[in-house]
Amino acid sequence: MKLKFIPKISILKSILMILTGISFFEMQEIYSSITILACSNTVPSKVPCIIRASTYNVEIVKVDICKNNPFPNFRSTPDYGGSYCLNLYNIESNPKIVNLARNPTFKIPKDLKNKGEFNHISVIFKNKFTVSGKYQSGEEIWITSNKGPKNPIKTSNSNDSPRAFTEKLSNWRGSNNIDNKYCDNDGGTSSRCDLNYNGNKLTAIGLDNDLVETSGNRVKYVFYNLELNPPITLNSADEGFIDIKYKKNLEVYGNGKDIKTISTAPLIFRALYRKENL
Repeated sequence: MKLKFIPKISILKSILMILTGISFFEMQEIYSSITILACSNTVPSKVPCIIRASTYNVEIVKVDICKNNPFPNFRSTPDYGGSYCLNLYNIESNPKIVNLARNPTFKIPKDLKNKGEFNHISVIFKNKFTVSGKYQSGEEIWITSNKGPKNPIKTSNSNDSPRAFTEKLSNWRGSNNIDNKYCDNDGGTSSRCDLNYNGNKLTAIGLDNDLVETSGNRVKYVFYNLELNPPITLNSADEGFIDIKYKKNLEVYGNGKDIKTISTAPLIFRALYRKENL
C-alpha cells in the first residue's frame, strides 16, 4: 500500500523516508534545513517534536568512514574505492550481528593507505526498521500500536507498554510524485533525499540487492550517509576504535488536542575516534 498525500502537507518517515504500510501522515509544510525540537510534555499542534524511542531495531549490513562523499548524486551505486573509504564492518565477512541499541564500537583496520581526514560515515541498513514509543501529556498517554505510526493507542494506564511496528522505505515522493519538502534536492527523487536535519547533513538512498539505487518494492537496503562534524583524522600508525553513538528518536505529531502519529525520525549519530588502550 502506497502513501497518499494531502495537499500542501509534507511527510518524513523512517530516516526521513516515505514508507509503505501508511495510508497518510499529516504534517505542516516544512522546507529544507529543518529543526525539530524536543517534545515538552504537551500535545504538539500541527508541528512534530522529538522523543526517545522505547525500542529501535534495525540490522546493519555495512559501515565505512570515507574521505569524500561515497554516493554523489551523479552515481547509481556507492563508490567506496574512489572516495577513499575505510571499511569498519561488513556482514558478509563478519556475520556477527551489530546491535544498534548498544552504540557499537568498530576496530580500525591496519591499512596504511587510509591515513588522513575522514569527512563522512556511511551505513547500509536492511530495509526494515522496527520501533516502538510512548508519549505522555498530563494524565493522557499514547503508545504505538503494531499497525504502524498512525493513530497510536490512547490509554490512562501508565503500565501499558508500546507495541512495536515495522516501516520500510518505498518512495520519497509518493504515488502522486509530489515534492517532499524535507529534501534539498528539489523535493527528492523517488529513491534519494538530501537534507539538513537539526544541523546534520544527511543523505538516504534506497538500494536493490546489488546495491544499485532504486525505489518501490525493489528496495532491499537503505544507504545512509552523514557528514562528520568534526571529521576524524587518522595517522598511518594509529590503532584504535571508532565508537558510534546513535540518537534513536521518534517524531510525535498532533493537532493540539490529540496525538495523531508517533513515527521514526532520522538516525542521527556521532563517530568518535578512540585510541587503543584509552
